[in-house]
Amino acid sequence: MKVIGILLIIFLSLWAQPNQNIETSKIKIALIAAPSVVGRYSQSSYNVALATLMASNQPFELVAYDLPNESQTALSQTLEQISRDKVQAILAPLTLGGVKNLLTIYKSDTPIFIPTVHKRDIGTAPATIIFGAIDYQAQIEALLPYMANSLAIFYDNSNVGLNLSRATQTIASEAKKGSKSSTLYSIDTEGSNIVKYLAKPSAFTKKSIVIHLPVVKTSMLAAHLTFTGAREHNILSTQINFDPTLITLTQVKDRKNMIVANSIIEQVPSIYETNALMNNDLTFDWINYTTSVGTDYLIAYLSGVERAYTLRTIDSQIIYPVELMRPKEFGFEPLGTK
Repeated sequence: MKVIGILLIIFLSLWAQPNQNIETSKIKIALIAAPSVVGRYSQSSYNVALATLMASNQPFELVAYDLPNESQTALSQTLEQISRDKVQAILAPLTLGGVKNLLTIYKSDTPIFIPTVHKRDIGTAPATIIFGAIDYQAQIEALLPYMANSLAIFYDNSNVGLNLSRATQTIASEAKKGSKSSTLYSIDTEGSNIVKYLAKPSAFTKKSIVIHLPVVKTSMLAAHLTFTGAREHNILSTQINFDPTLITLTQVKDRKNMIVANSIIEQVPSIYETNALMNNDLTFDWINYTTSVGTDYLIAYLSGVERAYTLRTIDSQIIYPVELMRPKEFGFEPLGTK
C-alpha cells in the first residue's frame, strides 16, 4: 500500500506541473518549511496540499521550497525567490518562532496561510496572513463544565505542555473566581516520575486529572491511576490525545471516565478521499487537517470559487468547533452517545 501511495504521489506531482495551455489560469502555490525544524511535517504537508489541490479540480502548480532553518535570513531569501518565481500564495507550516521571524521581514501582499500557529500567540499581523491552528484554549474552555473544584494538571516541559498547563490554571480560576484549586505535576522526559506522583493515590480522590502530555505518557498515567486504585473525578485532555494510539495502549477501565476535546470535525468527502488514497491522515493528525483547510482557503482566494470547508474566518484566524469525545472500547464517540 505504501508503494502505491508513493507512485500516486509521483503521478500527481507530474500531473500538476506547468502546462502552457492553462498557464494563465493556473493556481501557483508555494509550500515553505524547514525539514530540520518541523521534521516529517515538511513532507506530509506537501502531500496533503497536493491531494487537496487535486480534489479541487483546479489547474495548479505546487512548488516546495525547503528552508535550511527558520531564521530571518533563510525566510527572506526564500520569499525573494518566491517573488521571482511569480508564485501567487504561500502555505507555511512554521513553528511559532519561525512565524515571528516571518513577520519581521514580510513586506509583500502575497497571501500566506500558516496551519501550525494560532493568531492569539502572535497578536498583530497583516491581514494577508491567515492563521489556521486549532484553538487549544477553546478546547480547555469546552472542558470547563466537567472540571471538579480541584484539579491535578499533568504536563511536560515542551512549549505546548507549559502553555496548556498555564492556560488551564488561568481559565479554571477565572471561570469560578478562584474557587477551583489546581496542582501542577511536571512529567520528565521518560515519564518515570509518574509512579512517584501516584504513590499516594488518595491525593487524587474526586479531582479532575487534566492531562497535557503526549499519548504514550498519557497512557502510562491513565494505566497507573487504575493500578493504584485512585478514585479521580474524571480525566480530561485536549486534541493532543485524540489519537487511536490511546485506545491501543490503554484498557477500557483506564479510560472509562476520560473526556477528550476534538476540533477535527468537518470532513469534505472529495478532499478526505483523495488524501486517504495518499495515506494522509485527516482524521486524527491536526496539522495535516489544518494544512488541508489552508490549501482549500488559498484555492478559493486565488480562483474565486467557493471554499469546500465551511469553517468561519474571524480576524484572519480559522475558527474550529469543539466536540467532546469519550474513548470507548473500539474508538472515540461523542460525549452523550450511548
